[in-house]
Amino acid sequence: MAADTWLLMQLYWKLDQREVTGQSKLRILAYALGVVGMLFIAAFSAAVGYFASYLLRPEMPVRVPPGLVPGLILTFVLLGVLVTGLNQAVKSLFLSGDLDRLMVAPVHTRSVMVAKLLSRLPSSLLLLLLVGAPALVAYGIGMGAGPVYYLLGAVLLLLAPLFGLAVGAVIAMLLVRWLPVNRVSELLAATYAFLGIAVALLFQLPRLFVNEDPEAMVESVAGGALGTWIETVDRLPIPTLWAGRGLVALDAGGIDATGLLGLLAYVLTTLGLFSLVILTADRLYLSGWLKTQSAGGKRRGLESGGGLLGRGSLASAIAWKDWLLRLRDPRQLVNVLGSGVIAVVVGGLAIFRGSGGDTSLMALSSSGTIDVPGGWRVLTAALSPGVLMAAWALFVGFSFLSNSASYALAQEGAGFAMLKAAPIRPRAVWWAKLMSMMVPYVMLFVLTLAGSWLFVRYSLAWLPYALATGLLMGYGLMALYVSVGFRYANLAWTDPRRMISSGGSWVSFLLSILYGLPAGIVTILSFGLAAVWPQWSLLFAAMGVVLVAAYTWLWHVLMARWAERAWDMLPV
Repeated sequence: MAADTWLLMQLYWKLDQREVTGQSKLRILAYALGVVGMLFIAAFSAAVGYFASYLLRPEMPVRVPPGLVPGLILTFVLLGVLVTGLNQAVKSLFLSGDLDRLMVAPVHTRSVMVAKLLSRLPSSLLLLLLVGAPALVAYGIGMGAGPVYYLLGAVLLLLAPLFGLAVGAVIAMLLVRWLPVNRVSELLAATYAFLGIAVALLFQLPRLFVNEDPEAMVESVAGGALGTWIETVDRLPIPTLWAGRGLVALDAGGIDATGLLGLLAYVLTTLGLFSLVILTADRLYLSGWLKTQSAGGKRRGLESGGGLLGRGSLASAIAWKDWLLRLRDPRQLVNVLGSGVIAVVVGGLAIFRGSGGDTSLMALSSSGTIDVPGGWRVLTAALSPGVLMAAWALFVGFSFLSNSASYALAQEGAGFAMLKAAPIRPRAVWWAKLMSMMVPYVMLFVLTLAGSWLFVRYSLAWLPYALATGLLMGYGLMALYVSVGFRYANLAWTDPRRMISSGGSWVSFLLSILYGLPAGIVTILSFGLAAVWPQWSLLFAAMGVVLVAAYTWLWHVLMARWAERAWDMLPV
């Protein structure tokens, strides 16, 4: 078994080496730029580890136990490899193209499983070297550690990927017994994306809870609240924290029972668990792989009845089909929710919380303290709670639906050939895709604008104006993004994040500024003029709606014609 495993691992490493060295010059340049970015990550990790060693000095207001920081580094690394290990286990154990040949070759199933898992080890080690190792080494330099600290720390880091691969392999073997392996891969991709969203949102939490008074923050730290929290974390019964304590104690020349138990528990959690999986899970792996070979034979729900879609219009049929596909594929669902959730939260904090202790926009607009000389008074008069909430509602609808609008035509994928051969005009398809975006946009915009009134009281007299201009601008933006999707559609996509070809994102961004900036200025200027001269409010409001409507109609015509010309250039 050992000889077969080593032979397979050598072959996999040679294939990976050829894949890297055989790339084009442009791809090699991209790799070089990626290496530069990784070096910055490593430098940041080292800086964090070195400055953490300052917390060991007696003059600091808050001190940490010497073994807490290495324990936290090991905990972070172990959680990271747990997240990546599941994805690596699914791809290597069930989605490799050579499994059909390996399973019938005169090689033990256990050798295939071990080689598949360990061949993915270099990528995990690279992550560890970039994130964990610099911080651990820099912390040791800062506290003056000896050679035992570095040698034993390196061993503990090298054992960490085994934990992620072992747990990931077991979870993957269990999941494929109930779900198709492709669906498992899609769910994992969506889960990782949602984890990224959650991490991005966690970085915004301090803005919700931080005290804006620096003196109060110093008093809170000096009062012992942070020290109590550190002591609580240090007492947590986690093997990685015990291992960090044992690592520092062993380097200092002595070790207690808790540190020794922590090192032993860490070794059992990593190397011991991986060995147990390798020795006992080969039958579970074989049965799971055989089940994946027979999956997908059933066909359900293929009735011949027309149903609602058969009686509906083309727009409703395409919209219903597109949204069913988005909701069915968790990766596309992330595209719908991911950027929207992050943008909404970050934008909301900017409006309601401000930045760096500054007064928020909502507080300034509610207090009426913004005062500038000259003609700029028209624009400052427009900065009212109602305008901010209308802009917020427009931003919510745009953030959630802009990606979906760009991917509207690419959603067809390989089925575009049938759509292009059908007796349907290109403008009808463009209109159907646009309506599939406008219906949810109208719902999001109206609900957000109406719901915000429950929290921020603004004048309802200007609500019709906000609704009219907001819906017009939303229509212009959705038409723009759908047409960009026609021009830059990638109909051969396999990753939902690559539904448009390169350049499409930049074109949509530049065109959205070209449309949104004049329309937004006209909308706000009309409201500001009405605020300065209220006796002419109806005239200014009507003028604003008419100008925005005319500008949006011009964009409607241009975008529809652009989509029609792009239709003929799309490959079948």
